[in-house]
Amino acid sequence: MSDIVKDAILYRIKQIDIAEAKYYETLIKTLDNIEKQVVDSASKLPLTDGKLIDLQSAIAIRPQIKSILEKEYLLWTDTLVREGFNKQAKRIEKSFKAIGNIPKEFQEITKGDLALIQNLKQQYFIQFKDVSNTFTQKLSEKVYENTLLGTDFPTLEKQLRQTINGIYASSDDKEISKLVNFIKNNENKKSASIQKQVNESIQTLQSKFASDRVGENMKRYAGQILNDSLRDFDATVNFNKARDAGLEYLQYNGDIIPTTRDHCKNILNGLYSKRPGNIFTIEEVEEIWNTKNWKGKKSGNPLIVRGGYNCRHHWSYVNLDWYNKDGELII
Repeated sequence: MSDIVKDAILYRIKQIDIAEAKYYETLIKTLDNIEKQVVDSASKLPLTDGKLIDLQSAIAIRPQIKSILEKEYLLWTDTLVREGFNKQAKRIEKSFKAIGNIPKEFQEITKGDLALIQNLKQQYFIQFKDVSNTFTQKLSEKVYENTLLGTDFPTLEKQLRQTINGIYASSDDKEISKLVNFIKNNENKKSASIQKQVNESIQTLQSKFASDRVGENMKRYAGQILNDSLRDFDATVNFNKARDAGLEYLQYNGDIIPTTRDHCKNILNGLYSKRPGNIFTIEEVEEIWNTKNWKGKKSGNPLIVRGGYNCRHHWSYVNLDWYNKDGELII
């Protein structure tokens, strides 16, 4: 017998991974457009003997930067929140229908679900907008500080590019450009071999070419919110529907990869399980959360935030009467 519960759960998880990859790709394109436009605007600042000198012009560029980020980044955000979240809600509905062993009225998206979904959309849009506001401020400060110090434009340009993409200033050196492009195109892939190549490329840039990778950048924060918002949204809607349907037990789902936290490995490997099938009560999940600490843990409901920042695992809801005493599905 096919494990319909597992199949429904894996379908939901796989579709989140596909959606994240899609929106991350469009995020990279959006940030590249922002970088190009911000640098282009800054290139028009007046220079004297090749140095930035006009503080009034440096102050006046802030509205331009704000407009660029709102036009590009908030448009991307709006598409993600409207399209991406709606599709994931439909996938949750589909997975409940596939399992089928719950009251029919809870297998579909209800009016209560729609109200929750709308609230979550607004909540996550605000998080993305905060990133836009923060980096409008950071980029404006870079322009002002460099003008105040009278630095040359290439110095400002490098700082602007790094603040947006957190990667490396553009270079005419073909080897640097090749490494930069490889990192940008592959840094979000889960393959261990690809990640090893990415890390080696970063080390080469840092040691051979002295090209610094900047950690406090717009791509890092937006990428993290992209991952967390899709999965937290899924977890919240899934929890809400499971509670209404009377599902009181949980299973932890997802792969173990080289970057998987020990906390998640322990749960997936059954270290904390008290019954066959690696099934938990909500109280047991909360107890594990409250008594353990690990790198990357973040505040919030453990059923929603799962393993913490950038976690790719998921709690899914089941009933004990779906399984026999050995933890095998019987529905």
